[in-house]
Amino acid sequence: MKNDHRPVNINLLKIKLPISALTSITHRLAGMYIFFITYPLSVYLFFLASTNQENFTYLTNMLINSSYLATFVAFSFLVLWYHILTGVRHLIMDMHIGESLQASKVSSIFVLCIWFISVIATAMVIF
Repeated sequence: MKNDHRPVNINLLKIKLPISALTSITHRLAGMYIFFITYPLSVYLFFLASTNQENFTYLTNMLINSSYLATFVAFSFLVLWYHILTGVRHLIMDMHIGESLQASKVSSIFVLCIWFISVIATAMVIF
C-alpha cells in the first residue's frame, strides 16, 4: 500500500533548510552561472585584452568609466570565487573530513565568511 502522507509538491521556500544544504544548492547555481555567464565573459575579456593595444585600452577605459560593467565583471568573478570555495569544501568532505552535521555547518559558515569578506574588499576597490 502506498504512503498517502508523503509530500507531493515540496515548497523549498517554506522548508527551513540547514546552512550546509543552502551552500550546496548555491554551489550548483553558481556553477550554472559560471558556465553560461562568467566563462563567456572571461573569454571575451581575455580576447579584448590580448589581441592588440587598442582593444586593451578600450577595455580598460570601459572598466574604469562604466561602474555597471565593472560591477558586473566583479560580481561574475565573485560567483566564480564562491564556487571555488564551496567546491574545495565539498572536496574536503569527499575525503571524509568534516562530514558530521556540526562540522558541515561550521565549514559552511567559514566559507560564507571568507566569501563575504571578499565581497566587501571587492566593493571597497570598485566604489
